[in-house]
Amino acid sequence: MEASSSQHSQTSRNALIPVVLLMGVGSVVCSFAISNYWGMTLAIIALLISQFALRNVSRTVWFWCVTLASTGFAIGLLALLMRVFVDVLGASVFPGP
Repeated sequence: MEASSSQHSQTSRNALIPVVLLMGVGSVVCSFAISNYWGMTLAIIALLISQFALRNVSRTVWFWCVTLASTGFAIGLLALLMRVFVDVLGASVFPGP
């Protein structure tokens, strides 16, 4: 009975791997093209799933999941900081009326 339960939980973990990988790729794409907020949100969700749900997967799979999600988060955060920096710099160089 326990072997069946263990096999079922391992199967559900393996089913999450493509979802997390797609979320990581989606976070990179969203951070580049759509919105850095969406990209960072997808990255945070992918990182949380990788950290808590993918405990007994291979280290290589876990590494790729975390790498993609971290890259998407970093790109989104850098885009956000760059936008803030440009807005502040633009306001100080070109003051309004």
